[in-house]
Amino acid sequence: MIVNKYIRITRILFILSSISLIPGQTQKELKQFMETYNKVKIGKEAGEVIKEGVEGEKDPEERPVRLLVKPADIDKYYREKMDVIREDLNALNNMLPFTGRNIPIKYFGYNYFIQRDTIPILNNSNFSPDYILGYGDEIIISVWGQAEQYERATLERDGTVYVKNVGLLYLGGKTREEAKNYIKDRFVKVYATLKSDPPLTFLEFSIGKIKNINVSVAGHVQFPGNYVVNPSVNLTNLLITAGGVDTTGSLRAIKIQRNGAIIDSIDLYPLISGIGLAKSFRLFDGDIVLVPPRYSTIAITGAVLRPAYFELKNQETLSQSIKYAGGLKYNTGKQIVIIRPGSDSRYIHINNLGSITLTNGDSLFVPFRQEQTLEVTLSSNIKQKSKITSIKMFPVHFPWYNGLNVGGLINVADYDTANIRHLELVRRSSDGSGYKLVQYLSGNDLSSILNIKLEPFDHLTVQLTEAFYPAEPITLTGQVQSPGEYPLLYGQEKLNSILERSGGLLPSANMASIVIMRDTLTIGSNDGNLVILPGDIISVNRSSGIVRIEGEVHKPGIFEWKPNLHAKDYLDRAGGITAFGDKKHVVYVDPYGKANRVRRWFNPEVEEGSRIIVSEKPITEANVMTDSFQQISALITSLVSIAILANTTGR
Repeated sequence: MIVNKYIRITRILFILSSISLIPGQTQKELKQFMETYNKVKIGKEAGEVIKEGVEGEKDPEERPVRLLVKPADIDKYYREKMDVIREDLNALNNMLPFTGRNIPIKYFGYNYFIQRDTIPILNNSNFSPDYILGYGDEIIISVWGQAEQYERATLERDGTVYVKNVGLLYLGGKTREEAKNYIKDRFVKVYATLKSDPPLTFLEFSIGKIKNINVSVAGHVQFPGNYVVNPSVNLTNLLITAGGVDTTGSLRAIKIQRNGAIIDSIDLYPLISGIGLAKSFRLFDGDIVLVPPRYSTIAITGAVLRPAYFELKNQETLSQSIKYAGGLKYNTGKQIVIIRPGSDSRYIHINNLGSITLTNGDSLFVPFRQEQTLEVTLSSNIKQKSKITSIKMFPVHFPWYNGLNVGGLINVADYDTANIRHLELVRRSSDGSGYKLVQYLSGNDLSSILNIKLEPFDHLTVQLTEAFYPAEPITLTGQVQSPGEYPLLYGQEKLNSILERSGGLLPSANMASIVIMRDTLTIGSNDGNLVILPGDIISVNRSSGIVRIEGEVHKPGIFEWKPNLHAKDYLDRAGGITAFGDKKHVVYVDPYGKANRVRRWFNPEVEEGSRIIVSEKPITEANVMTDSFQQISALITSLVSIAILANTTGR
């Protein structure tokens, strides 16, 4: 019995604690809860419908699909992506000067190797005229005329080839021209008509397929290794195939190793910079291209065409480095700053660049020439349109040059001196504190002022006898007979006048469908007596035939407009005001933008295109008291339920 008693007490305490955790729900919170519940319910139902549709459309025999993509398409895709990335980076670099930061410079010349050609350049090269025939090369001999013979053969290891009727030919080590003369001499002994006058038999010699050679690329390149290439391929194409030179590698001291010895050193700067040519040479089988590290670097920034980090050779002058940087810009200053680690900076005049030898680590800054823009200004009583389409009078700026006078400025501005009423010339004071009057002249004789020499920042005011004032138009669009731009006829022209000039409204429109946009405002006019201002946009829309009801009604939305109906009639069509709607704050907005509250004694007739808005009840003390009584009632009901439960349990 005692145990049962404790169990009952524990149950009662648990129920009481649960009730104490239930917060009182206000009217607004209950409404939000119901709205959330409805949204979740609708979303769940929509998800089930979509799921059923998808399941119904599935093919029971559906199998995975294999997409076949060509390697060329993948290559094209990534090339286009890289182009987009480069454009974005260039755009960011162009924006850097506006942020007050310096544009980061790059190492010069290494981007020469970025674009790897899609054509296989190793097999696409032609042989040079001095190409030496050797083992594996194919020759083609054609004889036609009185005698005919065609031979296509490949040279053996000893450089020989056997030709029918002629015998063994020794072609190894010969150039194309030497081989042609040698073959002709041998064939003449068999075909005498080759040297008759005129010749009756002809011979043509050409080289077919040529043997590839093995060349190694080592050092600071992206893909070092051995490459099988056409013997006529040049060094730059070979480096492109190897992925290009790494930024740690040298572009000015590339070594060519042959038979265990360095036979040449190549400087690519003249070719890459466009101011010279790369050294021409042939690669042979077994050659090794060595790209050593870059041992010396200088930086050139400022007023040059290509600011960058440049590789420096021994005893190279400042003048030569500036050439590789594209040369000086037109607005370069007269001095160049050399910042050398461990020593003082120095200024070098641009005329002495050839006498200065640079060292590793130097930083060169080429400053821009600081120039003040010299100009004069002119204003008149001619109104002009500015960029924001409003009519304004503003001064016009003209560049100043030595010898410019008042008459010359008037001629440049294309003013007729016979139409000038008076001129005023003001000049800035020497201390910059303001302007002072130089001369003011009014009348027909302007000769005394036309010859006055102008100085920088002078201002000339011209008053014309007959000044042209541009029209101040408005824009009329939509349901009128003749839409378009109309200049205002007088200062106070009204909407009715504009509509009359346009031929009037079309049958599909009425005054209630006219909307006038002025700056950021949208206005209407019920009688057409609204004064139109310059720049107004008059939009004549089609008659909507609707009334919009918004806010706390049971069925907000769009309703068909019918004549002789009042605001409360449309509220009834919308199902009436909800329990949360405030009957004291029902607003009727007519199509012209005028708003009135709907009261018991004011029930306006609704016009086409109007709106009726029902506001929500505000939270007041009365609502709070009502909620409190509801909570107390709920608590009492809960306590009674607990008592009944306790008695039932006791039994």
